[in-house]
Amino acid sequence: MERNLVDIVWDDLRERVGDDLRTVVQYDARSSAVKFRPDVREQYELDERQQILDDAIVQQLSFSDQETVFKTGELRSFVRVFDEAWVLTWRDPSNVKAGFLISIQRDGDATMEDVEYCIQYLDDEVEPQL
Repeated sequence: MERNLVDIVWDDLRERVGDDLRTVVQYDARSSAVKFRPDVREQYELDERQQILDDAIVQQLSFSDQETVFKTGELRSFVRVFDEAWVLTWRDPSNVKAGFLISIQRDGDATMEDVEYCIQYLDDEVEPQL
């Protein structure tokens, strides 16, 4: 059986951040594929998961507006910083309503360099496969 892209991304990022990797989600407006660390899966009901993805899509729709305001190049992702996690949302460049959401434990061993690595990984390794 062929591994799907979420499994590949999970395995590759887990090599970098280890047990600090919480979640990898590939989504579009109609569906999603998810891989959770078991303790994180237990924290979210299905409707809460959908609400998070809906919010990510709404954010992505404003990317071009923000690019004009900030004048710092193409906006590729958002990183939200919470007490316990960084939550990265990365837009599929060919579909404004699709992308990846990656969550990394913030109070563990991972660093902001690992978050930057994830963005670069998505740009270099995942984007060509989409």
